[in-house]
Amino acid sequence: MKFTKITITASVFLILIMGVVYFAKNARTTEKAPVIQVLSAHEANSTPREASKSPSPSREATSSFVPTLASGYCLNVPVLMYHHIEPSTQAKAEGHSSLNVDSGIFASQMAYLSSKGYNTITADDLVNALKRQGTIPSKSIVLTFDDGYSDFYTYAFPVIKQYNFKANLMIPTGLIQNNGYMTWGQLQEISSSGSKIYNHTWSHASLGGATIDKITYEISTANKQISQYLGYTPDIFTYPYGSEGSTVINYLVSQGFRGAFSEIPGTYQCDSYLMTLHRTRIGNSQLSAYGI
Repeated sequence: MKFTKITITASVFLILIMGVVYFAKNARTTEKAPVIQVLSAHEANSTPREASKSPSPSREATSSFVPTLASGYCLNVPVLMYHHIEPSTQAKAEGHSSLNVDSGIFASQMAYLSSKGYNTITADDLVNALKRQGTIPSKSIVLTFDDGYSDFYTYAFPVIKQYNFKANLMIPTGLIQNNGYMTWGQLQEISSSGSKIYNHTWSHASLGGATIDKITYEISTANKQISQYLGYTPDIFTYPYGSEGSTVINYLVSQGFRGAFSEIPGTYQCDSYLMTLHRTRIGNSQLSAYGI
């Protein structure tokens, strides 16, 4: 009889535990499921580029991503991220392979967007729509090109013009006019064609852990140079290496910046994270492989 009582008590206890688990599970599933952007393993820890009289190119920096919950007013707008565009053999010879999309593949990617009826818009168009909770053309897409490499002008720009697309160039202004980078004259030509130039710091510095003095210099100097050479002051920013944090975000907001692009992957753009908008890194695959 004692054994029976113990058995019954244990069974009741087990039933109670299962009930609690079932209730908790169902309570979670009745909530609106957030869209969580999965982090890429691309970014690695190393030394950031420092500002200097002649900033030297490098792609390594400390970057730490936190998953972002899609909430508020959101638009499903892919923002494609490119760096080098040149023939693969040339990229290999120059050590650019890890950041390069072969120029022939790039041309086929743009042909694909055109054939599928995609509408290229500027970063300003996207941010304006999010802030006003407005609409944008169907199948809108944003094409971003980081760092101002000269191969963009040689290989990508003619294709952009061929399809009457809009490009968004994220420019570290201190690198312009240096070997391997575009000139201000080329950027003026690109800007006058309907594409846009945005602030990507002066020296391509990692700002996530930078001092406020460093942040101020890098961003304000870049904006002054863009204003000087192109005649307008951008209010949208792109974090080098995707490295951001509360200090740089607060500074950007205090200076009137309305949006900023991270390297967090995902296609949903929301007004709840205007200062860390998402991008999709593109490689040497057809765009259908990226869900485009």
